[in-house]
Amino acid sequence: MSITWILVADRSRARLLSLDSDEGLVRQLECFTNAEGRMRPRELESDRPPTTHDRFGHGRHAVEPHTPSARKVADRFAQQVRDALESGRSEHAFDELVLIAPARFLGALHHAMGPHLRERVALQIAKELTGADERSILSHIERALQQKVEAPSSQATG
Repeated sequence: MSITWILVADRSRARLLSLDSDEGLVRQLECFTNAEGRMRPRELESDRPPTTHDRFGHGRHAVEPHTPSARKVADRFAQQVRDALESGRSEHAFDELVLIAPARFLGALHHAMGPHLRERVALQIAKELTGADERSILSHIERALQQKVEAPSSQATG
C-alpha cells in the first residue's frame, strides 16, 4: 500500500490531501490558513520604517527592511506547513509527497524543508490550485506525470 500526500498551497492557505494508490481514494487530512497571507504588503507594515541620520550633514532618510514583510509572512507559513509534513514523514504516514503551489511559495517551501523531507518529493507543480476540487487536482497531477515521462524520451530523440 503506497500513500502519497498532496500539498496544495499558497501563502494564505494550504490543504493537505492523502491519496491511497491501492484504493484510489483522496481525502483531506488537514487545512491550514494564514490570515496575514491575504493582506497587502502595506497592511502588514503598520509603522513607518525607522529613520537614520546621514554621516555628514543634517539629512535623515528611512531605512528599508532587508526582507519584505509579505515574504516574511510566506516564510513563516511555509515553516508551519513544513512542521506538519515533517511530523508525517517521521511517523512514516506517507511514502511520496506532491507539492502544488505558485512558484514563489514553492521556493519558500523548499527553503523551509530539510533534506529528508525533500527526498520524499516525487512531483512539483507550479500552479495555484488551492480552490480546486480533488478531481481537478488529480487531473493536474496526471498531466504533470505524463509530461515528466514524455520529456526524457523527446530529449533523447532530439
